[in-house]
Amino acid sequence: MTRPFPLPEDAGIRKARPSVYLYRAAAAHIRSYVARTTPERAARELFGNDPVTAEVLRAASSPATIGNAAWAGALAQTSVDDSIQAMTSVSAAAGLIARGMQVTFDSHAAIKIPGRLVDANDAGAWVGEGGVKRVRAQRITAGPTLTPHKLAVIVTFTAEMASSSNIEAVSRALISEASALALDKALFGTQADDGVTPGGILAGVTPITPTAGGGLNALNGDMRALVAALVAAGAGANPVLITSPVQATTLRLTAGPKFDVPTLVSSVLAAGTVIAVEPSSFVSAFGAAPEFETGTESLLHYEDTAPVDFGTPSKSLFQIDSMALKMVLRAAWGLRAPHVAVINSATW
Repeated sequence: MTRPFPLPEDAGIRKARPSVYLYRAAAAHIRSYVARTTPERAARELFGNDPVTAEVLRAASSPATIGNAAWAGALAQTSVDDSIQAMTSVSAAAGLIARGMQVTFDSHAAIKIPGRLVDANDAGAWVGEGGVKRVRAQRITAGPTLTPHKLAVIVTFTAEMASSSNIEAVSRALISEASALALDKALFGTQADDGVTPGGILAGVTPITPTAGGGLNALNGDMRALVAALVAAGAGANPVLITSPVQATTLRLTAGPKFDVPTLVSSVLAAGTVIAVEPSSFVSAFGAAPEFETGTESLLHYEDTAPVDFGTPSKSLFQIDSMALKMVLRAAWGLRAPHVAVINSATW
């Protein structure tokens, strides 16, 4: 019997987490070039009659502009949010984003975020029955203004890889790994916002002097110093640590299982780096849907420091029988209060 509308048991609708459909859309774009067909038809061949993938594909394949109110559907936004959640195993930035405040750009060119209230004297007051309620001049400072910054990821596939039945898993791994590294490098950087790269949360932050001597005493001293810095700024109740893999391993070996401060690990951090952040003071925003674009006749400049339109070394995708998938995602972040501290060159 043909139903007028699909049910969840039909074609596995909505049985996977939302980010799966985003990567399926990417895989459909890649396969479409090999099969000489449209991404929509490639998606049907790869994943069957899956209307969820088709909906995300339509949203993701349409170029997104800031002035376009119909940037993408709510499902596409859910897929983007969940893809960030899915990257938490390989990206400390994704872990912090998942714990902080999240807003969406929608059709706005910028979003003004209020600062965080950290002084109890600026809060409400207890009154008796019939008493006059106090109105305080709350010292809520202006928070960050989030403007979209464009994160572009280009990954290449050989024709053999694109023809493989594993193209969904391969494209997911390549895109998520590249995005994770780019997010971590920018978010935990010391650079100021230059209009191209978002400012790192360590911009303008003076590092705390590490405790000398190494071992457990140095670890305890550094933990106290990091939390004390957050407390002095009105935070410190629920901090999150972001460390290099070396310090993360030392924490597990030295502090033991009773150490209950959430710890995120980032491979982009130098050994000896330990960052403490109050996640409730962190805010991020992402565009509603990424833009996907594929090409098979492009000339790519394989140089990631100062790439140009034509340069050395370059490769012709047509000549090496490969294709490129470009993903563009708009993102921004900031702190509602200066609730971040860092120690470099920790001795433990």
